[in-house]
Amino acid sequence: MREHVTLRDPRCVFPGCTVPSRRCDLDHIQPYRDPDHGGRPGQTHPSNLAPLCRHHHRLKTTGSEGSPPWRYHRNPDGTYAWTNPHGWTTLVRVG
Repeated sequence: MREHVTLRDPRCVFPGCTVPSRRCDLDHIQPYRDPDHGGRPGQTHPSNLAPLCRHHHRLKTTGSEGSPPWRYHRNPDGTYAWTNPHGWTTLVRVG
């Protein structure tokens, strides 16, 4: 699965980041929820995974210095739409 995502997205998918995906964490785009707590099977699938460098993974997950986290989703055409804490959206093309 990691190899599939790494080949599909050769760098961190955060806007403007150039860290190679082989050095990134794989992030669940829709947050992972333990099946014992109501999570559905198949959450860890390439369609729900994207490479994020550690810095941007933390920014997406926890935000920074009192700012809420960023949000994103993967579009059917393979682009990523990121929304910052102010509500502005940026489209990212990778590959």
